Amino acid sequence: MTAVSSHSVAPTHVRPEDLATCISCGLCLNDCPTYRVLGDEADSPRGRIQLIRTLVATDERPTDELAGHLDACLVCRACETACPSLVPFGRIMEGAREVLRERRREGVVRRTVTRLGLATIAYRHRLARASALADAYARSPLAAVVRRFGPGALAWASSLAPKREAEPYEPVEREGADLCFFAGCVMRESFGETERATVRLLERDGHTVSAPVEQVCCGALHAHAGDGDGARELARFNIDAFAGSDVPIVVNAAGCGAHLKAYGDVLADDPSWAERARRFASRVRDLTEVAKPGAGKTPRPLRVVYQDACHLAHGQKIRQQPRALLRAVDGVTLVEIADAERCCGSAGIYNLTHPDISQTLQRDKVARILDARPDVVVSANPGCMLQVAAGLRAAGSNVKVVHLARFLDDPAAPG
Repeated sequence: MTAVSSHSVAPTHVRPEDLATCISCGLCLNDCPTYRVLGDEADSPRGRIQLIRTLVATDERPTDELAGHLDACLVCRACETACPSLVPFGRIMEGAREVLRERRREGVVRRTVTRLGLATIAYRHRLARASALADAYARSPLAAVVRRFGPGALAWASSLAPKREAEPYEPVEREGADLCFFAGCVMRESFGETERATVRLLERDGHTVSAPVEQVCCGALHAHAGDGDGARELARFNIDAFAGSDVPIVVNAAGCGAHLKAYGDVLADDPSWAERARRFASRVRDLTEVAKPGAGKTPRPLRVVYQDACHLAHGQKIRQQPRALLRAVDGVTLVEIADAERCCGSAGIYNLTHPDISQTLQRDKVARILDARPDVVVSANPGCMLQVAAGLRAAGSNVKVVHLARFLDDPAAPG
């Protein structure tokens, strides 16, 4: 298999026609989490678009101030929901960060950490080792000590260290499948039982599910970090990996799904891959777009909060499908929270790069969840799960946080 393009791609990164859609009305401001926390116009969608216009108007190196405002964006895409002009803010910001990556002078430490981090995610054997180490640390007494007594940044990072659910998921290819399953990278390594629950749900609905073994990371974190070349290369590998059929591709992680559905944009400037990318993107479905309401039952009445993942609600406009699946479970009372679509502060690795803002958003989200008095919190994105679970622990709550697929697969387990 090869995914290397023979065409020399010269992407425009930020499209002038995208920038032209913003009319600076300001209706997005109140929906922007960072603007609400920081109160600075430059940290609003409108302000950032103006900064991006300044950035692309010249070939000069960006100032640290400009870069800082763009880096502080969560790319939660709440502004897209609020925008009457349909500004594609996520696409604009990813392009702008690619420009930043090319032009600015980064310190050796930051450049090295970013490169190693993205390389770890992209290569499964590296991620497997990192996941095993994170699991061992998270289960060790040291983790609890660091969370309680460690310096601020270290204690915060320690609170987010993921424990593996079970053994990693191993993709299995099956003949005659009517669905393909995109397993992802972190999901496959740290959320193996959620992956298996996803396949079981689909099989119980009568589907035959095949998971191509050559699939790789979707590239979303690379795109958010401005590594456009890395994101495009991973997209090509995945398009090749799923080229054996034209059946729908099911994904159970909101961030991955939003990015996979955008492959047509990711490779739009590569004529050798653009049409294949569009066809691939048209096949992608979130699990909640495919799964059927089941006959599950909880062992006792449960109050369930559904945590809207930004890249499901804003990125894919999927809100009612997860709720419909939960309401179909006998014994579930679905309780809504205030500001349900406000970002929890996870946003990929944002909670590590911008811990102060992330912690503020986490505390706000957890307070609203606790106000609803749930027995269980259900989400459809791994980052949200880790962020909300850490926030609940910090608040002294023992409310469980589970993935939607695991809850639907076995509603009795969280109770």
